[in-house]
Amino acid sequence: MRDELLLGIDLGTSSIKANAIDRHGRSRGVGVAPTPFARGAHGVEMTTEALFDAIRSAIDDLGVLATRIAAVGVASMGETGTAIYADGPSNLPLVAWHDERGGEIVDELRAAFGDAEIHRRTGRQARSVTSIAKLGWLARNGYDARGTWTGVAGLTVWRLTGALAQEESLAATSGAFDPLRGEYDRDILSRVGLDSLVWAPARIAGTPLGHISPEGAAWSGLPTGIPVTIAGHDHPVGVIGAGGDRSEVIDSMGTGEPLVVAWEAHPDAPHPTWPDQLGDLTVTAWPGTPRHMLLWETLRPGLATRHLQRALRVARDDIEFRAIRVDAEPLDLATLVAMQEGSIPPALLDRPAEEAWAATLEGYASASADAEARLRALSGVSGTTLLIGGGLRSRRWVEAKLRRASHPLAMAAEREAVSRGAGLLAGVAAGWWTPEHYPPADTVALSNPASAPPSAPLAEPATSAVAAGHGTP
Repeated sequence: MRDELLLGIDLGTSSIKANAIDRHGRSRGVGVAPTPFARGAHGVEMTTEALFDAIRSAIDDLGVLATRIAAVGVASMGETGTAIYADGPSNLPLVAWHDERGGEIVDELRAAFGDAEIHRRTGRQARSVTSIAKLGWLARNGYDARGTWTGVAGLTVWRLTGALAQEESLAATSGAFDPLRGEYDRDILSRVGLDSLVWAPARIAGTPLGHISPEGAAWSGLPTGIPVTIAGHDHPVGVIGAGGDRSEVIDSMGTGEPLVVAWEAHPDAPHPTWPDQLGDLTVTAWPGTPRHMLLWETLRPGLATRHLQRALRVARDDIEFRAIRVDAEPLDLATLVAMQEGSIPPALLDRPAEEAWAATLEGYASASADAEARLRALSGVSGTTLLIGGGLRSRRWVEAKLRRASHPLAMAAEREAVSRGAGLLAGVAAGWWTPEHYPPADTVALSNPASAPPSAPLAEPATSAVAAGHGTP
């Protein structure tokens, strides 16, 4: 039917979005509800029922559009999940990925295997944000960790269909999954006491995992019998939704700033690293395909600028305007990382507020440019740098990136990239299109370093494009 729509659900850290898109990939309506994370006695978490209530609220926001849905795709934050028993979800709290629990689990793994061996097995560093760190903490603090483990996207699919599954890019966030072999590492799981837990099978995004059951339809208000898939981890899915492709470097500007490139895995080749690596360089799945991508993340510009804004006691819109075209030397990476934790150098606060702001954004632009060069060297990717995310509203930040661009720079126009990407992968499950043959997304060219010197002034299209606004970093 020509009036059918696809539903992309984005289970984000701060909000849940339900995006109904049409056959042209255009949004016809977006429902939104706050993600019900709350700080409790042990840390930041939410209950399964609170999550279900929020998802239902976001879908309810769509009104009559929900009756026209032909397929559903679910994307989510990584790491957060729960165990499901034969009769339903366990009572495990859904621990936020950024919660501080699990550090001792990471220390044990590093002592037992060593950093290099963990990276060889999983394609990432041992980190407290991983699922096994949270789950190991829960198991050692009186919680029942039996059943089948899946993330919040898999939990949502179970609520809609009764099927148990996981997706490869989300499985990779567990801390015990080899993204090249597509298998969980039993030695790592055994070392932290989780080897008896069943791990839901990891499938390629866009695979129909089940169909909405009568119970799922009664709960969600969606039609019975339509296919449901897990679209994947929010960062990779956002690349799809923004129109990114395997020839590009995708720079996601927001609270965090991960950089993504396609990467061709070779049999028996080690997972890639770079000398003096800071942050987490991980191998994960390119959604909808058996191929892979590299994802580098350590930058948290949204956190640093939030702490700086409070210390300066200024309004964000005001300081953004005042910092335009202000010259400032970039802050070094160590200072930026400290600012992400809330430590603002006193010397920075002694400078004019607009200069402190500009220096911070210049620092992040410099750090991401360095990481981009390293990722290009590792992957061989040589195309455009595509900027996506809410940080595109910051003209001063985009100015800093333009000055450092070594390749053509473009900006994604899509505001809801993750939920749109989830909807596009729902279209794969419904047979509307094949992976990577999606309706196009709009982009705006910002620069072409091959034809303009780095010292050239900002082009006017960049000014108008940024003024359109895509949220704040």
